[in-house]
Amino acid sequence: MKPFRFFLLPLLALMPLCVAPALAQTRIISGFPPGGGVDSLARIFAERLSEALGRPVVVETRTGAAGVISAQALKASAPDGNTLMVAPDSMISLYQHTVSKPAYDTLADFIPVAHLGGYPIALAVGAASPAIDLKEYINRAKAAPANANYGTAGAGTTLHFIGLIIGQATGVGMTHVAYRGVAPALTDVIGGQVPAVILPLGTLLPLANGGKLRILAHSGSRRSNAAPNVPTFKELGYPTVEVSGWFGLFAPARTPPEIIGRYNSIVLQAERTAATQEKLRALDLETREASPAELTALLKADYERWGPVVKASGFSADSQ
Repeated sequence: MKPFRFFLLPLLALMPLCVAPALAQTRIISGFPPGGGVDSLARIFAERLSEALGRPVVVETRTGAAGVISAQALKASAPDGNTLMVAPDSMISLYQHTVSKPAYDTLADFIPVAHLGGYPIALAVGAASPAIDLKEYINRAKAAPANANYGTAGAGTTLHFIGLIIGQATGVGMTHVAYRGVAPALTDVIGGQVPAVILPLGTLLPLANGGKLRILAHSGSRRSNAAPNVPTFKELGYPTVEVSGWFGLFAPARTPPEIIGRYNSIVLQAERTAATQEKLRALDLETREASPAELTALLKADYERWGPVVKASGFSADSQ
């Protein structure tokens, strides 16, 4: 018995080290309140990751400063694969351009893991507007500056700056009107208090289908299956207005490539299932399969694209 006990005791001492990684809890940080798009995405993919990894994956809400608090939490986390973050593109590709002293470096502090869903952005007018199509809208906006005002759900967002890209492409002096959320912007465009709004296509469709709005064009690369009658800016002759909003899954810098690759594979497999696709459609999101390298290229392209646009606008979140 003594030889057996001699070997057994050291093995028992090592067992906690062996089983600890299997029992580790992974967290996905969400910087936005429960019930919103970011939180919903975090919960969808937390469930998928938990199933694939065989261990708990929880959603941790860290709200504040338009997602900056959550990004700081991710930046401070160990690069061991146990902490991830779901974030909209504006938090990643726009943020650094809009503040004088950013709390994180987009390209240095995070690693893109997976693309979680994208959405085209649309320009819409109220049903009573004389602008029956994009051409008429442009003519009216050029004729009277007040007609070039457009509302969005907030300043410093992709929605805000895509309006300036539309203005550059069409030769219209677009003027941004920031609202505190989607609902007040929609109320004012329907009531005629603001001539147009720029919002995600999926957000506008129910009101357009109900006859309260007219969607003139959207920023996608092709017509949407959900709105086949709505043209893209590209097909109307404005190829520079091909911009999609998107959400991504991110890890801290220096997370090992094999962990990033494993998580990317799990997300891609989940996005191919009917159940996940149905949940993403309910959030008005389209799937786009992308490797970590492809998502990194998209992030860098967006980062470089938005920099000059924000600078030319003179916008600074510090003054808001």
